Amino acid sequence: MRILLTGVGGFLGREIAHQLRARGHVVAGMRRRLDGQADDDFFGDFLDLKSCAQTIRDFAPDALIHCGWSGVPVATRDHLSQYANVPASVALADLAIEAGARLIMGLGTQAEYGLTLAPVREDARTYPVTHYGIAKNAAGAALLRLAQHRRVRGVWLRLFGLYGPRETAPSMLPWVARQFAQGHTPDLTSCTQLWDLLHVRDGARAVADLVESSSSGLFNLASGHAPALRETVLMLRDLMAPEIAPNFGAVPFGPEQVHCLAADISRLKAEIGWSPAISLEEGLAEVALEAFGGLAS
Repeated sequence: MRILLTGVGGFLGREIAHQLRARGHVVAGMRRRLDGQADDDFFGDFLDLKSCAQTIRDFAPDALIHCGWSGVPVATRDHLSQYANVPASVALADLAIEAGARLIMGLGTQAEYGLTLAPVREDARTYPVTHYGIAKNAAGAALLRLAQHRRVRGVWLRLFGLYGPRETAPSMLPWVARQFAQGHTPDLTSCTQLWDLLHVRDGARAVADLVESSSSGLFNLASGHAPALRETVLMLRDLMAPEIAPNFGAVPFGPEQVHCLAADISRLKAEIGWSPAISLEEGLAEVALEAFGGLAS
């Protein structure tokens, strides 16, 4: 299959490209920067389709996987600029269909559900509280509707708690791991929130499995296991610095803290038989090794 992939330089996009290519698919990765690209990658910005429209037409994709998004860092997630992603994503999908794509897949977020208090299924009401969550929710609805109108397969994945080595944006786990690696005591919230964490390789495998399936519609993408974050932090601590006692409760919860970041993934399991293969302890061991390696370098 010939697959157009945006966001190929990102944390998840990079792993999706790797797994799809290993399965024999031809992947053209769209990049805003061309440092360290694969041979089939090309420069393009979906926010400015003029920069890459002819390249997309020439590639003639069978499928589009849209991982790209402007404004992923937490500091920009409540900026009005988030909304530029919505019409740009629809225009990209429409162009891909025009060029031959019969599958349009987009990557959403748990933030579309808002401040949840229990594990959510795909049919739960959405109450996003940030411009990021609102824009992602709108983009997902628009892409699925476009796919329906154009009679192609449409898939939207709401992603929960992705983690693993080589994260490209600041996030909690790598920061805590660096604190432990340096012998520091991290100041944290009480960490009582329930947090589903999914290893990036498992997430990419789910995407690849869906590409090769006939399934369509909305799916949660998560591990299906949401222990208290304190348990996860202590598991990482035990792997790295058992003598350190994290300073739980030193940081207050913010007004929009999600206390239950947990998903029901029964639809994904039923549709394609997918389940996570990497345990949390195995994944945290990789995060720990990376933190120690980064310190050594």
